[in-house]
Amino acid sequence: MKNNDIDFIIFDMGGTLLDYDPVPAEKMRVIRTEKITGFLNSKGYSFREKDIEEFLITPYYDLNFIESERTLREVDLYRCVRKGLERLRVAEDYSLWIISLVHRLLKENLIIYPDSLEALEKLSHNYTLGLISNTTIPGVYFAGDLEEIGMAKFFKRSLFTADWGFRKPHSSVFYRMLELLGAEPARSLYVGDSFKNDIFGPHSIGMKTAWINPESRPAPEAYAHIKPDYIIKTAGELPDAIHAGE
Repeated sequence: MKNNDIDFIIFDMGGTLLDYDPVPAEKMRVIRTEKITGFLNSKGYSFREKDIEEFLITPYYDLNFIESERTLREVDLYRCVRKGLERLRVAEDYSLWIISLVHRLLKENLIIYPDSLEALEKLSHNYTLGLISNTTIPGVYFAGDLEEIGMAKFFKRSLFTADWGFRKPHSSVFYRMLELLGAEPARSLYVGDSFKNDIFGPHSIGMKTAWINPESRPAPEAYAHIKPDYIIKTAGELPDAIHAGE
């Protein structure tokens, strides 16, 4: 069964289909600091954790959660790490090692939501699927994860913002995915859990939207004028929701 108003469905990744962040943010920050300190010291350095926090961790968090949220320009993680290593007077370029280490910490905590794969399987028979995710780590890492868990096969194209240069809700991210899929906004549905990134962003260029809202929260006041086409608790509810709304 197909909804005749929709040809393309594009998903958010984290918080929608799976979760890389079940560990509280502050705890993960501490873990990253410990692991990076240990890695560099294993190479013959004698850094304290507060050195790593000052020159690597804090600059990254400032870029990610303040500057990039303001400008919507995605963090250049390699440049950020390399600059921190230079300030620490690390002669070798361990940037890719550190990026891989940070990804490994995320992957260790990866959780696939129970109904995600089943929903993608059902939808893939009648719709062309795509995926967009805000990431500061290069997309090749996450593409590999999706392949390993059997999710990559459902997506015709995937776009990770570390590879694009802007993050959601910047309109260029959505336009780029539509271009990759050969899709029109009015025939496309975007699915995600963040109202700002996944509802406001695609709605602003004329896409249909489905808000994953498991706790039945109200829309943020700044976006209260925007009404998602569908509100669901999990991705698993999407097939029935879009068919009922046909």
